[in-house]
Amino acid sequence: MSISIKTTNFSLLVVHIYSACLKTIKISLIEKIKKAPYFLSENTPVLINVENLNHQSNWHAIYQIISDSGLLIVGVCCCYNEKLKEIIASSGIPIFPKQNNYIIGNNLTKKHKDNSINYKTKLINTPIRSGQKIYARLRDLIIVANVNAGAEIISDGNIHIYGTMRGRVLAGASGNKESQIFCTHLSPELVSIGGKYWLNDQIPQEFSGKSVRLSLKNNKLIIQNL
Repeated sequence: MSISIKTTNFSLLVVHIYSACLKTIKISLIEKIKKAPYFLSENTPVLINVENLNHQSNWHAIYQIISDSGLLIVGVCCCYNEKLKEIIASSGIPIFPKQNNYIIGNNLTKKHKDNSINYKTKLINTPIRSGQKIYARLRDLIIVANVNAGAEIISDGNIHIYGTMRGRVLAGASGNKESQIFCTHLSPELVSIGGKYWLNDQIPQEFSGKSVRLSLKNNKLIIQNL
């Protein structure tokens, strides 16, 4: 056998374009990358949401601006304008169908998708270093240590961090919207539950450095003091 094709779980960041103004897009990208350099590092794969664009938008210039920022465009999503779809397709960029979130290769069984699942727990007692990635598949995750900037923490269930929470923290990675995140010192580059996410600058400042609980309500992230 020369090759095999298998499913796996990984998330893709979606860049939403709300304006066709090239200057605005460029400035916004620079600001986002400055605020989350580990998360939006060079060659980070992304999808581009073009729902708010049409065929009169300068797609080729928009593509160039995003590529020049260092992000790696692997496709676009939410393309409903047929003429724009033709332009994008002719440039060789894959067009993804609309989904609630982009977790590719999810082959969980029905019982695993059930929000009532009782997850087992993965416990880690050592600090998570920059560049290190932890994935608790079909389990809750408890970390009794600090999570450093540039680290990535992923769990299909809940995440508890008894220490400073930096880096990228993604709970409910397989789509479980009942998952929650708990931490004793909030300072992340990104938090996500069930595919809904906030970058650092989207988190209300009054919760920075505090003990908090994050969850979803009406499909939106909410944050509370512990």
